Amino acid sequence: MAPGRNLRTRPRQSGFDIGIDLGGTNIKIGLVDGAGRVKARRILLTRAGAGPTQALARAGAAIADLRKRRRVASVGIGIAGLVDHVAGIVRVPPNLPGWNGTPVKQTLQRLTGLPVFCTNDANAVALGEWRHGAGRGCRHLVCVTLGTGVGGGIIANGRLLIGANGAAGEIGHTAIFADGLPCLCGHNGCVERYVGTRYVEDRARKRVRAQLKRLKDHKNQTSLFPGMKTEGPSRMFELTNGDPARITMREVGRAARAGDRLALALVEEIGDYLGTALANAVELLDPERIIIGGGVSGIGRPLLKAVRKSVLRRTQALPGRKLDIVFSELGVDAGIIGASRLRTILDSGF
Repeated sequence: MAPGRNLRTRPRQSGFDIGIDLGGTNIKIGLVDGAGRVKARRILLTRAGAGPTQALARAGAAIADLRKRRRVASVGIGIAGLVDHVAGIVRVPPNLPGWNGTPVKQTLQRLTGLPVFCTNDANAVALGEWRHGAGRGCRHLVCVTLGTGVGGGIIANGRLLIGANGAAGEIGHTAIFADGLPCLCGHNGCVERYVGTRYVEDRARKRVRAQLKRLKDHKNQTSLFPGMKTEGPSRMFELTNGDPARITMREVGRAARAGDRLALALVEEIGDYLGTALANAVELLDPERIIIGGGVSGIGRPLLKAVRKSVLRRTQALPGRKLDIVFSELGVDAGIIGASRLRTILDSGF
């Protein structure tokens, strides 16, 4: 593929293809039909620390099992990291230690005997949502995935935008603070450092502990004011049976949806940070739709409301602007389905 080219796709493909979503924890593999339906699936532990050879060998065996008595045309794989789309080599994968430089395409082609196509995992999610999910009918969209990392994929004028170096869409490593907190990528102020799962959970635990300390310190004072209503601990604390160390995104979301003030304040903060990054994307790319997926999106409506408010506050008041901000429709299958569509890409140089 010539540098700077975008990837254009046909509207539909027939038969079966294999889609793989390869992350630091799990390898999700699906047999996908021409309508984008996952007809069978396998989920494997990545065991990333044991290296790529064992993981790809087990993926190859799972593909062989899924292919039995079925005509499969190709394998598509989305990988957490920067990807050389032509050579099918993964570069600097953040959650796959020791995988840098792994020839994923060559290895899987040897193991399966099928043509293999590779992309970044967030690009695969964007393709899946565009073709079969919340992005159907759009020509311009931005898809952001919120999890341990924050990824992004861009559809521009009906094409998957790859960029000159195959690195377009890395919205998680755009800076929202000029001299902010350090990110694992080596820079400071990245949006991922503020809305990634581990950081949100850490803030939730610290704030619940601080609240408990404040309640304890003020306990005796409230007795001096008869009739004064005392504040109770956050619902996040109750949902973990009194152990703040066990707070995860699940408890943050449940508490926020129940109206818990501490959780809602945290979600408002997440939405504001993410909205800052997305407002920049709106001004740069002018999408008609933004799709939010990944584990953090499980917080639900309170997060969507906060993101919409932040984006609206930070974008130009363009009369009649066409812009929706919605959640993913395909959920955990988005990456599988999107990866399975990769063989339809034209002008890619594969």
